[in-house]
Amino acid sequence: MDNGSSIALLLHEDALSPNDCHLSEILDLFEIPWTTLTIAEANGDNVAALTAGHLQFSILTSAPCLAEVLQRCKTEALPTWLAAAASIFVYGFQATDPCQALLRQITGDPAAEVRDSNPWPMNASVTDAFPEMCGPMSGLQIRLERGAADAALVIRNSQLQSIVGAPDGHLFAGFTNCGVRFFVDSSLTMVDIRERTATYFDVKKRFAGAVPIVMYLKWAFRDVCLAATETSACLIIDDPPLWPRYGLLDFDELLQLADKLTFATTVAFIPWNWRRTNRRTVAAFRESKGRLSVCVHGCDHTRGEFAARSLELLDKRLKTARLRMQALRNTTALDHENVMVFPQGAFSPEAASALKRNGFIAAVNTEVAPANNAPNGTTVADLWSVAIVRYGSFPIYTRRYIDHGIENFAFDGILGKPCFIAGHHDLLRGHGSELAAFLRQLAALRWTLRWRPLEEAVCRSYSIRPNGEAIAVRMFAERLLFENSEEVTRRILVTKREPQLASLKGITVNQDMVPYEHLDGCARLMVDVPPGGSADIRVYHRQLDVSPDSDSIRYRLGVALRRYLSELRDNYGYLLRLRV
Repeated sequence: MDNGSSIALLLHEDALSPNDCHLSEILDLFEIPWTTLTIAEANGDNVAALTAGHLQFSILTSAPCLAEVLQRCKTEALPTWLAAAASIFVYGFQATDPCQALLRQITGDPAAEVRDSNPWPMNASVTDAFPEMCGPMSGLQIRLERGAADAALVIRNSQLQSIVGAPDGHLFAGFTNCGVRFFVDSSLTMVDIRERTATYFDVKKRFAGAVPIVMYLKWAFRDVCLAATETSACLIIDDPPLWPRYGLLDFDELLQLADKLTFATTVAFIPWNWRRTNRRTVAAFRESKGRLSVCVHGCDHTRGEFAARSLELLDKRLKTARLRMQALRNTTALDHENVMVFPQGAFSPEAASALKRNGFIAAVNTEVAPANNAPNGTTVADLWSVAIVRYGSFPIYTRRYIDHGIENFAFDGILGKPCFIAGHHDLLRGHGSELAAFLRQLAALRWTLRWRPLEEAVCRSYSIRPNGEAIAVRMFAERLLFENSEEVTRRILVTKREPQLASLKGITVNQDMVPYEHLDGCARLMVDVPPGGSADIRVYHRQLDVSPDSDSIRYRLGVALRRYLSELRDNYGYLLRLRV
């Protein structure tokens, strides 16, 4: 890839090690151009040939590999080709003589050492003096769980900048040697982002091999790396009917808090409740100016209703849910967000495809893997992406509970993911004091946070990077909103993964059908956005003609009983708290 900007040079031994492969996969995820260079090939001519057409290059390598390179030089000075790098990232410092000697040579500290990290939990401190690299994680104190860090670097150099510190030494640090910026990472290994996972990514458990490399890549290759210009945010509260009060949730209090802290809330509304609404509460939603909105939360909200594998059953449930939400709009004039939140977080791979066929633009979910023993294809790479698109190429955006910790929300921000907070009525305990404290923590992070209703937040959550005279935009949701605030026309090249061409009905820009090309499993189109203008891009798919669900009386009675018992539980719990 020749784009006249930065390229990564992966320096390795004769064969790529597992860690080299893991690094290359992370580079690919962020669409950073890279090439390889063996120790035997390392010289000025080869480096010049490999990096031709790029303004600069940065080197990524393991400590044993770099130690061998410098040992061959037989001099304290860096070889010319190495000194020409914009920066050098070194990881994998083993507690061996060659690695210790390397650390002492490049840091200038004759007593520097590699120390095995204490196996017990530790506090890691992220500097607040390097926001260009640390972003929203700047200044955070993180309680790492046992095994989250595997080594520490003990360095005494007044010119060294500790990026992530720990009681035993530095987990990540930067310094300059011979005019070259070095970044040393104590991680012994790199995270395998192709690893399958059934749970959300937690930096408190998996810090080493993940956080430092992401920080570095997003900083060193900011001119070519996929990134987000801002972070869209929304608070999502599951289940409550549109009543003045539900359990610990009082909508008047919520609106007052939203006005005070300027956040937006979307209620994940159960379509079964469409007839059971309060006129004054609905009016508050309509008049909230984006502070309050509703999205679709299942259909009947039965356990695992969207974990079903039957396409026919899923289509019928979605048809029923849509008709109920339309009835809500017809009777109350309250529109809804075209986004699904799965009940209990349970979904099947087929549910994602069904949502696409039925005109939904995205799903937002706490669970990251299919339920009920369905095949799990979710990887760490999926969790590091803006949204999971593995299932039916339909976007599933992840959300977190506040007890996941501020550090995980901040790391998501570095990755370019939106900030979606999950909760139920009990999130408003203590008149929302716990929620308010967490929202103030979010507001204090170093990022551009934009609170929006859920559908708008989803549509504005995408990745961009320079692409010659155009801007490459990676689209995830079935709808994208792009605004041009500049004084010149901006050309954007929009790419969206759509492997099933036969299901693609068409793409519109500002409601006009436009041509597109289909290449390598992706739909691609070029759009010119005038100064101060915007582009509303929508992808449409062919839908099945199915009838809404027709259930037995026994099933309907069971659903009603479940809903009433759930409300009794939530409201009875509220009354108990009032007595305390």
